[in-house]
Amino acid sequence: MESYTLPSFPPEYSTIHICLFENVRNSPEIKKRLITAATTKGEEGDKLRAEVDFGFLEGDVLVSKEHLLTSILTTLLYSFPSTSNSAGVDIPNIEPLSISSSSKPKPKTRTHNLHSELLLSLSPNNNITDSIRRHGISDTTTNLVVVKFTGPHTNQESVYQSIADVVQGNLVGWDQIQKKTDWGRVDKIYKLSELNSLKSSTTPDEILNKKISAVVSAVGIKNVI
Repeated sequence: MESYTLPSFPPEYSTIHICLFENVRNSPEIKKRLITAATTKGEEGDKLRAEVDFGFLEGDVLVSKEHLLTSILTTLLYSFPSTSNSAGVDIPNIEPLSISSSSKPKPKTRTHNLHSELLLSLSPNNNITDSIRRHGISDTTTNLVVVKFTGPHTNQESVYQSIADVVQGNLVGWDQIQKKTDWGRVDKIYKLSELNSLKSSTTPDEILNKKISAVVSAVGIKNVI
């Protein structure tokens, strides 16, 4: 598991933990748990949601670790837009006067939560149903990416243990991600077929690097244009 802290964002969401699993054996069960947690109300529903409070992504359609990190960053940038005072005008701090100043900041999302927003950021369009179908966990997922947002002081071992309690698979390093990419699916999602027909003077490695750059760029600029 790798962890990164992004201090520019609210503390509760400023640290991200990312895992890559192969040979995952219980994807149907995880998907069922997510559906049950989303539809159960009351304290029992809160408990079930806490147990699966992660982002679950299809590893076969990620092209690099940079692809994932870019999508996480764009998700956070969209969900917590800047409130900096670019005009240089002195604005009094009214937080101590606010009855909600001590409450946990709520992300501004187009979907239910940061996890589904992450799926949407990976998609070239804004159709959440397509995003879940293409980038979310399915019954046939064997290469699974898990993302967790926490505060900076959360114990990493406890985070990983909570993930391992849900996922039955083998944790592998992120240097393995490109070996698992299903380029047939990626080409279709991001419409990369033209790059496959580049002049014969272009080497396969050059074409692959161009495709990776195109995918990462598409995710990075999605919320800009």
